[in-house]
This record gives sequence, C-alpha cells and structure tokens, in this order.
Amino acid sequence: MTVPALRPFRAEIAQSALEDLQARLRRALWPDDLPAEYGVTNERVRALTEHWLEKFDWRAFEARLNAYPQFVTEIDGERIHFLHVRSSRADATPLVLTHGWPGSIVEYLDVIGPLTEPEPAEAPAFHLVIPSLPGFGFSGPTRSAGWGTHRTAAAWAELMSRLGYESYGAAGNDAGSMISPEIGRLAPEKVVGVHVTQLFSFPSGDPAEMADLSEADQAGLAHLQWFYENMFSFNTLHSQQPHTLAFALADSPLALLAWNAQLFGEHLDADFVIANVALYWLTGTGGSSIRFYYEDAHTPSHPSAPTTVPTGLAMFAGDFQSIRRFAERDHANIVSWNAYDARSGSGGPRDAAGHYSAHEAPETLVADIRTFFAGLSSPWPLLASAHEALRSAVAGVTDWSAPTPCSEWNVTQVLQHAGGDQQGYAASITGEPGPDFNPFAPSGSLEDVPGFLEPKLAAAAAAFATVSPDASAVPTPLPQGALPAAVAVGAAALDAAVHAWDIAIATGQESPLTQEMAAALLPVAKELAEPLRGFAYAPALAGPADDDAASELLRYLGRDPKWTA
Repeated sequence: MTVPALRPFRAEIAQSALEDLQARLRRALWPDDLPAEYGVTNERVRALTEHWLEKFDWRAFEARLNAYPQFVTEIDGERIHFLHVRSSRADATPLVLTHGWPGSIVEYLDVIGPLTEPEPAEAPAFHLVIPSLPGFGFSGPTRSAGWGTHRTAAAWAELMSRLGYESYGAAGNDAGSMISPEIGRLAPEKVVGVHVTQLFSFPSGDPAEMADLSEADQAGLAHLQWFYENMFSFNTLHSQQPHTLAFALADSPLALLAWNAQLFGEHLDADFVIANVALYWLTGTGGSSIRFYYEDAHTPSHPSAPTTVPTGLAMFAGDFQSIRRFAERDHANIVSWNAYDARSGSGGPRDAAGHYSAHEAPETLVADIRTFFAGLSSPWPLLASAHEALRSAVAGVTDWSAPTPCSEWNVTQVLQHAGGDQQGYAASITGEPGPDFNPFAPSGSLEDVPGFLEPKLAAAAAAFATVSPDASAVPTPLPQGALPAAVAVGAAALDAAVHAWDIAIATGQESPLTQEMAAALLPVAKELAEPLRGFAYAPALAGPADDDAASELLRYLGRDPKWTA
C-alpha cells in the first residue's frame, strides 16, 4: 500500500475571497438589539465586525502562518493540514498539539518559539506537530462522516508515524483534551505522556462519588451546572442538527462571527478572535467544524477502561474545572495536576478566562508542559515527586497570609523561600543567575504565584536532568558545597517536599508528604541537616519510637507533625 505524500503547503487566499468577505460584512443585516441574557450582544458583534473590516490584516496573519513549515497529506480519505516545526535540539521530544472548537491552529502560534527553542537553553525542547482538526480550516471541509474524537486520534497516531516519530507526547485543549488521551489509549507503546488543559470526567450518578467533595470541587460542579443551564445550547444544536445551522454559517460571516464569539471571552484581544473566525470563513469550514459534536454524540461505543499513559493537567481558573476524583476513575496514571489563575480581567461567568491558555498565558502553559515531560524523562523521580507535592500544596492555598510551621514566615514567604531554593540549585549546576532576592529573607509580596514558581521548578528539573547518577561532585548552594548526585538531588527534593508540607498544613490541606517520599528523604536529611540547624532547620524534636516515616522526618527537621496555627 502506497502511503500518501506529505506535500508542502502555504496559505494563499485569493484576493477575490477577501473582497467578497468585506462586501458581505458591509451589507450584513442586523437583528434587533437585546440584553446579554439573550446571547451575544449587538454591541459585541459590532465591535468585532468593525475590527475585522478596519483593523484586522489577513495578509499579515497569512504571512505569520507561512513563516512556519506547513504540509498537507491524506489520511483516511481526508486532507489533513498541519504545521511541523522542528527544534534545533537533537534531544527534543516530538509533541502533537491539538486545538478545539471554535479555536484552531491559531491557539498555538504563541508557544511555538518557546517550545521549540527554549530559553534557558537547558530547558526541555520539542519538535511540534500542530494539525488542523478534520473539517477545520485547511483540513476541510470534510467530505466523509465519523470524524469525532476517536477517528481523529487514530489519524494523529498515523500522522506521527508517517513523520517518523515512534516515541512522542500528545497535548491539547478543548477537543484536543479529549483527543490527546485517546491517542495514548491507541498507541500506549509510543505516547510517552499526555498533557491537557481539561480532563472531562463527570459524576457517574453514584451518590458515594459525591461524598466529602472539597469546597473547590463543589464550586467547580456548580460552575459546570451554570454552564449547562446557560451556555450549552451550542453543544445541543451541534450534536443534533449541525447542518441546519451550517446554512447560516456558510452564507454569512456575521452569523459565523456571532456564533463562534459566544465561546471567545470578551477579555480576548480582537485580533485573536478574528484570526480564528476568518480562518473558518475563508476555508468554508464553519459547518463542517461543528459536525465534530454530532459525530461524538453518535459514535459507536469505544473502550471505556481507564487510560494508562502518564497524564498531566494544567487547568485555568475561569475555564472548566476538572475534579480529580472523577478524573482518576477515567485516567489511571495522572502524575501531574496543577491549577493556575492567569485572569487579568473578566467579563463575568460567560467569559471563560483561561480557556485559550496557549494564547492568554503562554509562559505558564509552556512551563507546565516542560516540567511535565521533563519529569517523565528525568532520572530523578524523587525530585519530580517533591516538585509535584509543592505544586499541589500551592494550588490549594486560599489564604496567602496564613502563618506556617516555618518560623515567623507566612505562606507567601515560605513559597518565595522554596522557589528561591530550587533556583539556587539550578544556578549552582548551570552557572545561570540565582534568585534576585535572599531566600532567607523573603518579602511576603508576590503578584503572580504561578509565574513565580513554575520557572524555578522547571529550571531545577532541567538542571538535574543533565546530572549523571554517577556524578560524584554536583555543585549545590549548601554549606557542604559539591555533593554526590543522589545526595544533591535529595537535598533539592527535601527542600521542596518539606516546604510543600509547611504550606499544605498551614492552609488546612492534607499533607502532600507521602510515607514513601519521607522514607526516601530521611537518610538525606540525616546526612545534611546538622550544618543547617539554626537557619534552615530547628533542633530535632523527640518523638515516639513507632513514629511513621513522615512524622520522623518532620521531627528530625524540627517540625511538629501535629502543628496547628
């Protein structure tokens, strides 16, 4: 069987199509104005239309797109368009990035540079494959039925093999958060990890599943219920009668703009919104794109056993809030779970700030992707576990001024100290600059918590990833200086894990310090702690002979395992 060729592609929309678009927008017929409770407002659509007519430059966007290598190929009878941007790094990890509706490949343009050619240079790098979903943009319109989550996942697995990638990661947003785990299910021997911004797992109906949900999870369910009652009409219509709506989307750019704008938050810049909508209009894929929902609603049954590929979540406040209890029922190997609030403003509950995180918060998303995949390939799983414990503790903080077991410091100060420690370890190994503040005199003032912590954890993980397990003298910022590799890594892990405990306990969370982690860290503590007494650790506390590993470690470092504020 002959494999269809990979053909170079350039976006080159005919000038006549652009002129026709302008004419249609200028002669559009407008409905009577109604309040926002009835849907997207005339005011919003008029502002976007004026931007489309007067300010948006398709040719400039086209040039930006054409600056990246693009290709088309035929898979399962349909033309598939994709960007393929390789890193200059020989150690780069292949990664397929998948968008959703009403997004497009536009979602990921801001992260191409940071992921392929990272700064600092020692950070993980990626070869990127960014396909347009079948029926979307230059991958459409589709001519055949059945292009939902599962058929698309199979096509992406075929695409990655066709490109010669026999080991790769999968990442996605929206529909991409459904497709990416399915790629891992289809090709678990090839997919090293799956990173998503939503894990769409819902209550099964079992009352026991709802018992003792945290306040945050209950709030997430309440927001989901609100979304279902107020914003879900698009899903119902797409799932039941997509072709009825397709007539309006094919005939009127104003209709396409208004329909798609309902899920582009008002906080988003107009150029981003219009670039996505214009791509749909100029490729005639407004109708074929929404059939994705119909296909998923009418697809035959597929395996429902939990996925097993290592999975990471980076969810953003304002967007769909995943609930770990439900997610772990559907995904058996969740190794990273992080929550961020990157909102700079909000237009209310309809705004869904953070949904397009690759555009809204690219630095935060890139750092999370880097750290997730670095943790999978790191020879130091103890450090990865300690970093994950620190992230977990930080994600659960509601009071940043709360006192902690750590001397006179509040939660913010402990976080600053913990981040500074990790940056200090990275700097010792790489020679890059260390923290620009004294970690032992933290100010207690931070404006961007995720932005502060993630780069430091990523830098430490990347630095230690370069350290051979056999290294006998790894530079550290400790008074002991250079240490054997296992001890140096253990020291960094000890710092992160213990401060994760400080933060969690201070804010009423369960301890993220597992017995296994504590047992692994206790020998490190006994080797390193004595010279650090008085400024890093308090004198050891006596405890019962039958202390568990976590309590023994905490007491040895001068912390009361039963501390309360």
